[in-house]
Amino acid sequence: MKKNHLLTGITLLSLCWNAGGQAVTVPFTSDRWNKEGAKSSVETYMGKECLRLDSGAVFIKDLQLQDGIIESDINFPHQRGFPGFIFRMQNFDNGEHFYVRPHQSGNPDATQYTPVFNGSDGWQLYYGEGYSKAITFHFDQWHHIKIDVHGRQAEIYIDDMQKPLIKVTELKRDPKAGTIALSSGFTPTRFANLQYTIKTPVTQAAMPVPVNGTDGLITKWQVSNQVNKTLFENKKRLTPEIKSKFTWTIQNSEPSGTVNLAKFTRPNDRGDAMVAKVVITSETEQDKAVSFGFSDFVSVYLNDKALYFGKDNYMSRDYRFLGTIGFFDTIVLPLKKGENELWFVVAEDFGGWGVKAKLENMENILLR
Repeated sequence: MKKNHLLTGITLLSLCWNAGGQAVTVPFTSDRWNKEGAKSSVETYMGKECLRLDSGAVFIKDLQLQDGIIESDINFPHQRGFPGFIFRMQNFDNGEHFYVRPHQSGNPDATQYTPVFNGSDGWQLYYGEGYSKAITFHFDQWHHIKIDVHGRQAEIYIDDMQKPLIKVTELKRDPKAGTIALSSGFTPTRFANLQYTIKTPVTQAAMPVPVNGTDGLITKWQVSNQVNKTLFENKKRLTPEIKSKFTWTIQNSEPSGTVNLAKFTRPNDRGDAMVAKVVITSETEQDKAVSFGFSDFVSVYLNDKALYFGKDNYMSRDYRFLGTIGFFDTIVLPLKKGENELWFVVAEDFGGWGVKAKLENMENILLR
């Protein structure tokens, strides 16, 4: 009992130091680590005591960090993999994720920040400035990584601690305290000198979402429950039977117009397709172009009639095609006078489940 009291006191004292902004090191021999399900071992490698993580992920069991600094050394081989860190982690299905791609050294997607919603790493929805950046790695050598998290933003440093490699201008999950996890990302990876500093959380307003229809951007959608994508196979028209299988909630897009559908999935639902729909009220009969992006498969219906089927999943076009989302496709909507119902049926493979759409203009139409 005395030993338990002593351990409790040490833990509480550590947390108090933490709250005061002191850096806390967590040795990999500490029982604060949950290593269940991971293949790991503690060793000394290239002069550093480290955790060798051959597969899976480990996390600190008793940590609640919302704002603060995370630092670690990391060593990985020159092979395909995605080793990295999950922070503000609620569980392995929900958190903020930063990782590296050793096999893309020097390329624009050598690094990646992405939110994780309900088990979906949405990297296909988040790429470029603020999400990913090129860097050349040195393999089987130690790199130092620092993640400075504050409010809805973060700066991520690799080796150069004076200049962030990535400035995340908006973390996609609402700020909430959580733990830190280390992930092998399917490649043997070593971590050393892991430490964290807890800081007082700062409050930042979320970036505003444009009013629905601003410059044609659709930012308010009716989002469905999940269904099996086979429901729409070879369906050139929507029938009352098909439409009866859906319930709807009103959801806003992100400021960019992207709707991350993984946010709205249900924990025990394994359906791989969802619908995002919008009602377009037209003052006249007219043709209106709409540009859109999706991940990974889409069927587009207007007034129950199929207009487009497409797939943009990973490597579907060539071996370097990532399946990232953007306003890459355009179709013309033959609008009738009055209400027109536009459906984007989006099915997921992996890497991000989402849709975005932008009308060429808002002349003589309203959205709801």
